[in-house]
Amino acid sequence: MTLASGSHQPPLVCIYGPPGIGKTTDTGYSFPQARFYAERNALASIRSVCGYEPDERPMPKDITFLTQDIRNIKPGEVHQVVVDDFSHLAEKTVDSFKAKFSGFVLWGKVREALLEFRTVARNANCLVVLNTWEALPQPKSEDRDAKKGGPSLPGRMRQEFPAMCDLVLRGGINAMRKPWGGVYLCDLKPDWVMKDRFDVATRIHPIPMNLAELLRATGFDMPRHPQLEWQEGVVEAVAAELQGAAAHQVPQLANQWFADLRDRGVPPAVCRWTIRDALDRSVIRRALHQAESKFI
Repeated sequence: MTLASGSHQPPLVCIYGPPGIGKTTDTGYSFPQARFYAERNALASIRSVCGYEPDERPMPKDITFLTQDIRNIKPGEVHQVVVDDFSHLAEKTVDSFKAKFSGFVLWGKVREALLEFRTVARNANCLVVLNTWEALPQPKSEDRDAKKGGPSLPGRMRQEFPAMCDLVLRGGINAMRKPWGGVYLCDLKPDWVMKDRFDVATRIHPIPMNLAELLRATGFDMPRHPQLEWQEGVVEAVAAELQGAAAHQVPQLANQWFADLRDRGVPPAVCRWTIRDALDRSVIRRALHQAESKFI
């Protein structure tokens, strides 16, 4: 029997977490050929850390405009779309709709617009990634039902919107991870919305904050920056060496590869990018190997 690995359909991904933990920077590293929708200066970390100019579009005044943009994308025209950040776009949509609606009608129209976007993004001809704020769990009270923690979206959308996503990850910090402490979490927690239809993220604890390497491990083809096509070969060579090394050897080997790339004239930002992917790939592979070696 041959087991399927990966998928040919572009996934719909939602990530959420507190500000400043590296989510935007990760989308820059992970999706260098993406079309980004963002407010002014929101992508500054991609320019300063990743070292390239992203394909940036202004954030629409409400979600209906973005829905139409994604609906119009033809096969092969755009590889990926990243919305940074989607929670802010939801807020702008509420403000925009207040000019026409109020009360229950307002919230019904907002919900309708978010669900229409979800359907269009789910069936888009490209990968769609939504970067959102984090909303904390809310306990049940006399005037409201309990709510799980998850992406910060209006009303019931916190739980309804992720239901059609393929991958929902919560961002966090693991101070033990060097040199980057950002991680993703995808656990079965009663108080948080997280999910993984591919059964890869759920087997890695914690997940390196590297969506590209996670999706590659899932079986998706993730294109490199057009000017860095050589990067994949180096990442694979370094990852293979790191994966076979003892834990105490990893920092030294990573530093040696970094210095070697610098000596070849590779810009420091690209050196960091390359070794980052290699290190995270080795971590992901080691975690999956360990998960597959036992039943419980």
